Amino acid sequence: MNGAPTVRPMRSLDPKSAAFTLLLGALVTLSSFATDMGLPVLDATAASLGVTSARAAYTLSVFILGFALGPLLSGSLSDRLGRRPVLLAGCAAFAGFGAAAAFARSIEALLLCRLVMGVGAGTVQVLVIATVRDLYAGAEARVRQSYVNLAAGLAPIIAPTLGVLTAAVGGWRSIYGVLAAGGIALLGVVALRLDESLRRTVRCSESIPRRYVRVLRHPVSAGYVLVGALNFGALFSYVSGSSLVLINVLHVSRRTFGALFAFVALGLVVGAWVSARLARRGIATERLVALGLAAIVASAVALLAATVAGVLSVWFLVSLAAVGAVGQGIARPHTAQGALEPLPEIAGVASAVLSSTQMLTAAITAAVVAALFDRYSSLAMTAPMTACALASVAVYVAVVRRAEIAATCASGGRIGRGSDDRLGLVSTQH
Repeated sequence: MNGAPTVRPMRSLDPKSAAFTLLLGALVTLSSFATDMGLPVLDATAASLGVTSARAAYTLSVFILGFALGPLLSGSLSDRLGRRPVLLAGCAAFAGFGAAAAFARSIEALLLCRLVMGVGAGTVQVLVIATVRDLYAGAEARVRQSYVNLAAGLAPIIAPTLGVLTAAVGGWRSIYGVLAAGGIALLGVVALRLDESLRRTVRCSESIPRRYVRVLRHPVSAGYVLVGALNFGALFSYVSGSSLVLINVLHVSRRTFGALFAFVALGLVVGAWVSARLARRGIATERLVALGLAAIVASAVALLAATVAGVLSVWFLVSLAAVGAVGQGIARPHTAQGALEPLPEIAGVASAVLSSTQMLTAAITAAVVAALFDRYSSLAMTAPMTACALASVAVYVAVVRRAEIAATCASGGRIGRGSDDRLGLVSTQH
């Protein structure tokens, strides 16, 4: 009909734009907000549902379980169906069961909602990592991964305070309402503005078990998975033990602990920013990984030595933990991209293995810290930190670098150190 207004479809975000990177960063914060916002109100949750605080704390455990297990299926599905439909399903699961959690009348119902929220958040995270692998290659991929990690580092700083403020207005149930609203908002943006990132030419038709075997048998991919998981184990040893050590051993107040925790989390942001800057300047990947690992190991060993010597103090613990967090922020984008880069056609599976292994390692280290604390005090935190840090260096040197050097030699020396295609990869950048 003449004169009728023309409705133009909303344009998809340009993968090169800052808005696109901001969306990916916002998506990966779902897990941090879902875990950290509820921590300050566990007692209120327990009282409302008529259970003990210890049982209410299982809401964190089941979320981590869902986060670890969900990606194992969603990652492989995304390699076959594409990233976008599985990402939409993950956002919908997080938002829908977040809303249901706000109306839960029993701890069992709440735990079920938290489990599915974990599955949704885990799905979203692995697909963000896989999307970066689909769209970017080499140094640019590592820069984008760094910016995504920068957003992930901001969330732990904001989430606990946001949780307290939200609960002060509407009680603990309002926290799940806010989480659901955030999930719905991201679901809408993804549906309207995000295109499919996986090209049909690289989609994989082989069976799911074979894909996982390929990742686990690839020395570089599997090696980077282990390095990333062990680094995360070192970080989570601090995360799970910091409140026990700082409050129960070093006698800081809960309010002070929140500020100290935020200070250490800020180290992740600083590290991710440094990583992005250095990668954009062309610093070789192996140098950035080595720099990050050096900071992680040095801080962990120093904390262990101070613990054994009996001179561990608040300022020493927090400052060294912040140094380790900076190292985490530097190394993490490169270990993540390193795990995915050799296997572009099954990047979803590689991302799932990376994420699930990290969360499994985190769960194990948290359990070790909790089990040993009553007997060994601060050593229960600093010893696992150091063990994980040293093991990550051993895997990187003995497995990853050895395989990378062998690939360089096999190519007749044509693949340069830190090159985008040092493993003979063809760029999949669009």
